[in-house]
Amino acid sequence: MNIRVKILTPLVLICLTNIALGQSALTLQECRDMALKNNQQSKIAHEKLSAAEYEKKAAFANYLPKISATGAYLHNSENISLISDDQSAALTNLGTNMVTSIGSRLPGLMQDPALANLIQNSPAVQQMIGKLQNGEIATALNEIGSNLASEFEMDIANIYVGAVTVEEPLYAGGKIRAYNKVTAYAKELAEAQMSGEDQKVMVSVDEAYWQIVSIANKLKLTEKYVELLRKLNADVEKMRGEGLATQADQFSVKVKLNDGEMKLVKARNGLALSKMLLCQLCGMDLHTDITLADETNENLTVPADTVIYTQEEIDENRVELKSLRLASEMYNQKVSIVRADYLPTVALLGSYTLTNPSAQNGFQNKFGDMLSFGVVARIPIYHFGEGMNKVNKAKAEARIAQYQLDEARNKITLQVTQYEQRIKEADSRLELASGNMENAEENLRMANIGFKEGYLASTSVLEAQTAWLQAHSEEIDAKIDKIMAIVYLRQATGQLK
Repeated sequence: MNIRVKILTPLVLICLTNIALGQSALTLQECRDMALKNNQQSKIAHEKLSAAEYEKKAAFANYLPKISATGAYLHNSENISLISDDQSAALTNLGTNMVTSIGSRLPGLMQDPALANLIQNSPAVQQMIGKLQNGEIATALNEIGSNLASEFEMDIANIYVGAVTVEEPLYAGGKIRAYNKVTAYAKELAEAQMSGEDQKVMVSVDEAYWQIVSIANKLKLTEKYVELLRKLNADVEKMRGEGLATQADQFSVKVKLNDGEMKLVKARNGLALSKMLLCQLCGMDLHTDITLADETNENLTVPADTVIYTQEEIDENRVELKSLRLASEMYNQKVSIVRADYLPTVALLGSYTLTNPSAQNGFQNKFGDMLSFGVVARIPIYHFGEGMNKVNKAKAEARIAQYQLDEARNKITLQVTQYEQRIKEADSRLELASGNMENAEENLRMANIGFKEGYLASTSVLEAQTAWLQAHSEEIDAKIDKIMAIVYLRQATGQLK
């Protein structure tokens, strides 16, 4: 067995509790509030607003320094040597090569009497020659050469690098300022779109709410109409028994009675379906037995609202115009952003670097640090017209947005005029329907009297009852049309709240 758990908002829970306890009926505002909390598009619009707020905060961060840290480790299979292998070998065998060279020349030098006499009479020279012959000097020089050769070889088997960098833009061609304006407009646009979604939800709820009220009132009329037909049917049966009515009269009444009962069934089904639609909009279970505050009113009252507005208020409050106006401003700033890509940029840089090996005091396998700072400038020189063409494209898009704004303003002006005319038509229709209803009431009263007195046939009563039902139905429709016409005009002028 599948069990579905639905999490309800506190407002929905309160309303459902009240319905279950029979404490109160749902008002139009309560239905609106529940629908706004339940509607997925409204939730999406709220999340878009949150995203726009975060984007605005991120754009402002471009004014502030950016700090980043970098670390790296590198292992190399070979080291770097500043001298060749032959040069390294020559330094390593420096003593041996020198002693060999001197030893090969020493017998020839001994042929010189003066030099031979110097060697025989100088103990120091004799001692040096002895060290050459026993390899002591060669060993010492080889060690010195080996140490010198190793100094020319850099140990880079393991390299460690770390750096902290700070970058502060000084001038970016106006891109940062323009981007901040774009994100501010984007936030206002998200707010406008959220308001637009809320208004759509409210109109949908109003339509469903007043449809239920209309059907409920017509259901009451139909029930009363069926009662009248049943009473007339009983009267005709008695009169037929007394020979005062024909079988055709009774058939006519029964046909009308069956038709009335069919209308009653349809009205009840229509009311149930309409309530299911409102429950779906409000986020309630479709089979919740709800009752509306205006549904139980004996006489539906039309609010005497007068929608007062100016063209400036429409431009300011109408969601579509506000959205297009903000879009136009965003495209204007986009021109500045595109242009900034082809203007000079200047940034201040600073960094702290730590490396191993370090070359600050010779090449050493230990950590060494360094602090550096400076200014970096980038100056575009020539891009074969790329920048100019991109700027012109951005300007064309800005003009398109302005044209769309002008077109929408004209259409909305026409829409407002149409809804004003619709209110006037609803007023005229309501006035005529009220007059017709009074006439139908009087006509039905006179028909009933004439039928009882015997000078009117049952068909006259049927016609009077049908006219009475139609007149009442038309009055209900006229009232609902007037109410919804006011709602539509408020939406068109941006005053629906």
